[in-house]
This record gives sequence, structure tokens and C-alpha cells, in this order.
Amino acid sequence: MQLLVSFQHVRPPSRAGLGFLDLGTGRFRIVLELPPIGGRCDGLLGLARSDRMLFVSAGPFRHLGEAEPSLLIFRAEDLMPEARYRLNGFADLTDLEYHEGTLYVLSSGTGQMVAFRADRDRIEPVERFLWRPRLAVEGKADPALHALTFFRNELYVSASDRAGFDAYLFNVTRDSLAARALQDPRSLAVVGNSLCYAAGRFGAVHQLDADLSLRKSAGLEGNVRGLCAADDSLFAASTNEGRCVIHRLNRDDLSLEASIPIEVEGVEVGGMLPIEGAGVWPDPPEPIWFEMFGEPI
Repeated sequence: MQLLVSFQHVRPPSRAGLGFLDLGTGRFRIVLELPPIGGRCDGLLGLARSDRMLFVSAGPFRHLGEAEPSLLIFRAEDLMPEARYRLNGFADLTDLEYHEGTLYVLSSGTGQMVAFRADRDRIEPVERFLWRPRLAVEGKADPALHALTFFRNELYVSASDRAGFDAYLFNVTRDSLAARALQDPRSLAVVGNSLCYAAGRFGAVHQLDADLSLRKSAGLEGNVRGLCAADDSLFAASTNEGRCVIHRLNRDDLSLEASIPIEVEGVEVGGMLPIEGAGVWPDPPEPIWFEMFGEPI
């Protein structure tokens, strides 16, 4: 089992795009680098995988005169690029979720979620599926959307209010507000019958009960995000003064089992995704080469 890690806010001289952490050996290696000239891309964020494809959200390719983010598609077995789509009208694609042939894409910048059919050779928008929180539609709040996951067969999205201090958990399936008064919920992960979230700038991981009330908390130093469950543990990434660490937590009581420093300077972790049977991935890393094409969608 390995953890795929994406990097955002990449600052020169670093070019780290994607990396692999082997949970058996503790070895970390970069598998994909960003373009060599600074300012070409803001970094990578959301990660999702189907049986055949790996989906990654990317910042704008500014050297190509683009202002919109991109959705990158790789072949899952060897990380070979398949396609790049520019998402016109969206900004800051913070998270992705693949579920039963559909790819859900979260746009924090516009406060919306859009769905694409992703069970064919190309992605296609799902007709009439564009979701915004009811609080935003009614003008009661301006939520920035952070993360999404399926919990008890229903789709949930975490968010924080741009104009205030409140933070929310929305049930998209029911189009309802599921919980509020959260702490900067930047990432979500399902552990058994509970939902956990990484509390960003509050430097913590919180576990919620089945009724979404707070059950347990664990403090971690730095800005915490990139939460995921893998190998019978819970993993969270923290960034503090340009230093990235991946923490292994006990899934039952959130006690700290190990902290693994990631020796990559000038980056922040964007997301993490467990990968099993990755196949032949580049070593040394491949440079990203989505320079010459990008179909608008």
C-alpha cells in the first residue's frame, strides 16, 4: 500500500507535483514534477482514482495564458498522461471524488460542485448537475468548499464561510445542512462508522460520531489537511514553516503512531490518496507535459 501525495503552493526551486509514500518501507519519492519555469502552474490539489484512470486537479497553466484550473487525467497503471481539460468558469478545484462512474469536482473559488461522467474514454458533464449550498443560494452565507466524501452512501461536503467564522458540513444527497460550528474542515475521511476531518489552521484531526457530534480529537503541529484512511490507520499531513510531515494515527483513538518527514522543501500538501497495485510508476520522476493541449469543458 502506498499513499499518493499532491503538492500545492509550490515555491521554487521545488517542482514537486506528485509523490509516493510506501507505507511498508517508509520510502518517499517524487513521481511527477511541474514545469521547470516558475509560475507555470500553482500546484496540484484533488486526487481521485477509478479502476483505469487517475484524476488530478491542477492550478492554472499561466505560461499558456490560462486563468482557469485544469483537470488532468493519467493512466493509473503507469502515470501516462491521457488528457487535460480546462474548466471554464471555475476556480480552485480543491477536491475530487470518484463514485460509480461519476467524478465529482469541488470548486472552492466559485462555491460550486459539478459532476462528470467518467466511465468512458473521455469525461462528460452530467446534465443538470451543478450544486451550491442552500445557504449560498439563499444569500445567508458565502461558503468556500473544501472537501467531499461519501459517508453512509450519501455525499458530504465541508466548507467554511468566507464572510464569517462558521464552518459547515453539507449533505449534498439531501441538499441539507448536516452540521456546523466545525473548525476549518479542509479534508474528510471515513473511518468505520465515523467521519473524520482535518482542521486546517487549527492543527487538529477531529472524529465525529454517527450523529456528526464530536467524538475525539488529536492535536498536530502545523496546518493539517490531506486526510485519508489506509492500511488500518488514519493518515494526516501537516505543513509547518515549509516542512511537511505525514502522521499515522490509530483509527480507534487517534493516538499518534508515527510521524514521517517528507524531504521536499517549498511545498504544502494538497491531498492524499491510498493506492494499491500502482504498477510501473516513474522513478525518477516524469516532468508534466500538458503544455500543448487542454480541451475546454
